[in-house]
Amino acid sequence: MRVPRLLLALALLGLTGLPAVAQERWRLQAPDEVAPLLRRFLPDPEVASEQPDRAARLFLARRLRSEATDLLATEGYFTPELNTDVDDGVVVLDVQPGRRTEVRSVEITFTGAIASDPAYAARMAALREAWALPAGRPFRQQDWTSAKERLLQELSAQDFAIASLRESVADIDTEASAAHLRLTVDSGPPFLLGPLQIEGLDRYETDLVQRYNPLRVGEPYSRERLLTLQSALQNTAYFSAVEIDLQPGADPAQPVPVRVRLTENKPRRGSLGVGYSSNTGARVEVGYRDADLFNKAWQLNSGVRVEQRRQSAFADVYFPRGEEGQRYGVGGLINNEKIEGLQIFKQQIGAVRSRTRGNIDQTIGLSYQREKSHPDGADEAVKTALALNWGWTHRKVDNLLDPRKGYVMQVQIGGGAQVLLSDGNFLRNYGRLHGWWPLSPRDVLLGRVEGGYTIAKTRDFVPEDFLFRTGGSQTVRGYDYLSLGVKEGTATVGGRYMAIGSVEYNHWFAPSWAGAVFMDAGNAADELEGFTVRYGYGLGARWKSPAGNIAFDVAYGQGGGQDESGVKAHISIAFAF
Repeated sequence: MRVPRLLLALALLGLTGLPAVAQERWRLQAPDEVAPLLRRFLPDPEVASEQPDRAARLFLARRLRSEATDLLATEGYFTPELNTDVDDGVVVLDVQPGRRTEVRSVEITFTGAIASDPAYAARMAALREAWALPAGRPFRQQDWTSAKERLLQELSAQDFAIASLRESVADIDTEASAAHLRLTVDSGPPFLLGPLQIEGLDRYETDLVQRYNPLRVGEPYSRERLLTLQSALQNTAYFSAVEIDLQPGADPAQPVPVRVRLTENKPRRGSLGVGYSSNTGARVEVGYRDADLFNKAWQLNSGVRVEQRRQSAFADVYFPRGEEGQRYGVGGLINNEKIEGLQIFKQQIGAVRSRTRGNIDQTIGLSYQREKSHPDGADEAVKTALALNWGWTHRKVDNLLDPRKGYVMQVQIGGGAQVLLSDGNFLRNYGRLHGWWPLSPRDVLLGRVEGGYTIAKTRDFVPEDFLFRTGGSQTVRGYDYLSLGVKEGTATVGGRYMAIGSVEYNHWFAPSWAGAVFMDAGNAADELEGFTVRYGYGLGARWKSPAGNIAFDVAYGQGGGQDESGVKAHISIAFAF
């Protein structure tokens, strides 16, 4: 009888060899507290081969018992019971971990200068108190290693740059399941910081680096202070890499030189970018930067941005930072936009002084601007102002690009006077408070309040920069960008009053993705009597990108009066600005 073609094909495949089916070599029986560890690090239980012979099973059983014993010891199980058996050709490893070893005593001894100087007694007590593996905790090898590293880091972070661990003993009493820990830490001598020794400069002078140096010769060594200097230099446009350490082999009896090794950035750079915002539409931007303008370390930042609703060109020049941390700059801007029926053409020049101290930024600037505005259905107006502006921002967040805890406070005050080249007297006041509260490792609550008031007899002579409009992403969602304000003709223009409140809840269901639910409320008006709160409710998604959390929101704006109700989509990038 003829063999069917299908059976013949299968027979031929069998002769030429098929991929081996994965066979189970061994099986684990263990309590939940140790099973994940053993499954992760013991040999793969499956192998693409035939069942092992008796000799291979004996070798596998010995290997499993040996490696499981070592793994359990790292978790503090020093007296386990391990048994192996064979069930239908499969090695079965049965694990009873036994009693877990607990830390019973910790003895930390200090030697070196820290032990001989009574001034350091409180610090030694604080280090012992902060020991990360105290009595009563389960003994784990990883915790033991981490606790020693942390102790050394805390000691060497201040004064004692070359602190070292002279002795570390973990005495394990297996019968009592107890661990007795002993450490001897040598602080070495205290160090004082000396002058900077700067390496790697070619284009710039050493004076430029000294302008960013907060260190003083003779001050106690502090790792945090060195990191402050490193961060200050790294955040400039001058250097691509910064390394800072103490001069090796220096005499600790004298102030130790601080070695600064620098890699200079290419001073000139062009850029081309495209993007999209739900506020101003698609955009194309061309930029040019020169970090060494006229070979004087002046920084030029310039660019042209073309958006669907706004077009602008700017050029700013910033001078090197002063010895007290202050920085000066001058610049100019030309801007043309049409948003919510309001056409604005603005020309502006100005100068600014900024300073950063810790988490606080302060700016003071003087600007002169000429603005031509034309609301649809109303008369054109030309407004000029010479304005003095002051700004203060305090940031205290755990991460600027991905904040989960902390707050940002901001205050701005700016105004002009008729006797000083302005069309009228006005004073703009603005404040904002934005907070983040972690509710759990995956849940964050956000809150925001904003308010503003421009003191002026009338808004007619006040430029739009010193009035208020709102609506759009990061303000009142559910409304178009800058659609909330004062109606003039068929356009929306700025008013003298503004108030906004927002509450948002984020749940991170994956490391880079979150869902959001929120409610916004606010408006802008020219008189308090006409101030009506508008509400926006919605849902959103958050994606954790390298540049910050990108937000996509869909919101319903509860309109009223001249404001239409409707659903709006918003795209924005959120960070602690």
